Amino acid sequence: MDKLIKLGTNYGGWILPIDCSLNENSIIYSGGVGEDISFDILLSSKYDCNIYLIDPTKRALSHYNECVKYFKNKYNISDSISDNDERKMFTGDIQKDYFKIIKNTTPNFNKIHYYDIGLWDKKDTLKFYKQNNHVYVSQSIISNMFGNQYDIIEVDSIKNIMNKHQHTHIDLLKLDIEGAEINVLEQMLNDNIYPHYLCIEFDLKLKNKDPMLLTNKIIHRLLHNEGYVILVNDNFNITFERKI
Repeated sequence: MDKLIKLGTNYGGWILPIDCSLNENSIIYSGGVGEDISFDILLSSKYDCNIYLIDPTKRALSHYNECVKYFKNKYNISDSISDNDERKMFTGDIQKDYFKIIKNTTPNFNKIHYYDIGLWDKKDTLKFYKQNNHVYVSQSIISNMFGNQYDIIEVDSIKNIMNKHQHTHIDLLKLDIEGAEINVLEQMLNDNIYPHYLCIEFDLKLKNKDPMLLTNKIIHRLLHNEGYVILVNDNFNITFERKI
């Protein structure tokens, strides 16, 4: 049994093996940024890997830019500054444990890239639905996940994004994309793309929006057809590793 560690906040963190195979050459695709990139910051600080944040949400891009500014100015900030004072450096709905998690890290933002697009199974232009409670940052391509108001966004597949960046593989794929995960994963596997690690939040299942049991079907495919095993299942926030 692999020894595991959680990287990131209680809300936005993910569990990986302590001795996972990531390094400075690894390629990470992180779909769904929101206002918590603690997982990505810790991956960068620990492994100096190449991270591609993928999220068309305007508030997510603002949060990324605030993080860049925060770490740029970090060494001018007193070590004794309180978490409450640090929170004032950010807008949005910031997790209470965010600064405790990120403040002593050393992410390399030269290798953390932001891609302002939605993940889907093909290149397209789609509606991106907002939540009725505007405190919450997450939006969804899936029409019945949240409210009726929406933005119009560009979307694309994992394969097309890889081709654009001339990537031949992905070492870790994280998806927290509010119900679009099934379409994205199905197309990725159909394109014969197999990240070594998968960190997937299965939102259709979690939000009871999965009458066709698509979540169970894609998990079955991953486990029985594509060589993945489950390292941890935290209420359908699942970390997989490919063993072949």
